[in-house]
Amino acid sequence: MDQDSRRPARPVDRRAFLLTGVGLFLAGCTESTRTADWEPRPVPPAPHYDPPVARTPSAPATTPAPGPGVISRTKWASGAPVPTLMDRMKPVRYITVHHDGMEPFYGNSTGATASRLDSIRRAHRGMPQPWGDIGYHFAVDRSGRVWACRPVTYQGAHVKNHNEGNIGIVCLGNFERQSPTPAQLQGLRVQLSVLMARYNVTARNVRTHREWAPTLCPGRQLQPHVVTFRQGGRIA
Repeated sequence: MDQDSRRPARPVDRRAFLLTGVGLFLAGCTESTRTADWEPRPVPPAPHYDPPVARTPSAPATTPAPGPGVISRTKWASGAPVPTLMDRMKPVRYITVHHDGMEPFYGNSTGATASRLDSIRRAHRGMPQPWGDIGYHFAVDRSGRVWACRPVTYQGAHVKNHNEGNIGIVCLGNFERQSPTPAQLQGLRVQLSVLMARYNVTARNVRTHREWAPTLCPGRQLQPHVVTFRQGGRIA
């Protein structure tokens, strides 16, 4: 089951993890008070997992329909979720917005986005203590397309100590170092509105990672847009 790494470095938004035996550094949307001016590489993100609890094995994974206009994970994921490594989702109360915190991303094609997402998924599955799937439930790409990630039937792995009942949306890119596109902001706005209506989530419960924990995520170029959305239901 997912382990909570609960902690990310660049000034506050990253933490590098050294994979035993391969020397591969992971970084991204994580929590820390550490500062650094260097960029570890390669840099797929390491999110935050809640501690395991005793339970019986789950049935094989099933992926519910992600919603109208949402691109199925079958279009990008090279592997399926592992139910025995995840917890069932509690009633949804929150939605949390992230950036992926990796190197800046400027790809607009479905192929480039699929590759980015699968690199994150493989990093999350490949840690010394394997995780059940990519930590986020949805992703929004530079063209405003929404991609299904971890099935919402399973608890996510994206916010330290606050994953229960919390849907995670990652916007692809590093918004400390680049800006989201207008199309990406519109795609985020629409997906937030859809999820709020579907799960009866109030605007006050739409948050960003930095509002839960000491991190730069989702970056200074995205944070104000989420605040504006929460105040008036729009993206500035």
